[in-house]
Amino acid sequence: MITNKSSQKKPFSVAGLILSALIGLVFGFGVFTFVYADGLVHLSKDPIACKKCHVMNQVYESWEKGGHQHVATCGDCHLPHDFVGKWLMKAESGLHHGYAFTFKDNPVAFSASPKSKVIVQQNCIECHKEYAEPAIHAKQAGGSDVQNEALSCVSCHRQAGHAHNY
Repeated sequence: MITNKSSQKKPFSVAGLILSALIGLVFGFGVFTFVYADGLVHLSKDPIACKKCHVMNQVYESWEKGGHQHVATCGDCHLPHDFVGKWLMKAESGLHHGYAFTFKDNPVAFSASPKSKVIVQQNCIECHKEYAEPAIHAKQAGGSDVQNEALSCVSCHRQAGHAHNY
């Protein structure tokens, strides 16, 4: 009895074709999204990358008018300074922002996460350590809820960098 070899390979060919189409579709959507979102600028230090989202326009404008525009960009304050930490935080932030815009109502503004606030505080201290040294371990005086709570730099310097939503 003669068997038809092409009929035996057909299920594998269809499965391979479907798998290839799915991979191509995912890759195609990824390339489209990267190009549409001007992905290369997000790999740079350019503050324009942060301004790509309209909710950041006010933050960007206040940074331009503030005291740091000539010495620091968004990443200098909001990202860890070590190579791995910087790229991990960029990826984490990008995924959170992308998720918020895709699956939630379009956010009116972003607020710094607790993790981001810690990074900003560390970066403030690192850049201004000669001036900030006496205040690094300062405590906030007040009611029992805030007594002995460590101060952050923006507790006193609300206009540093930008004042919007921090």
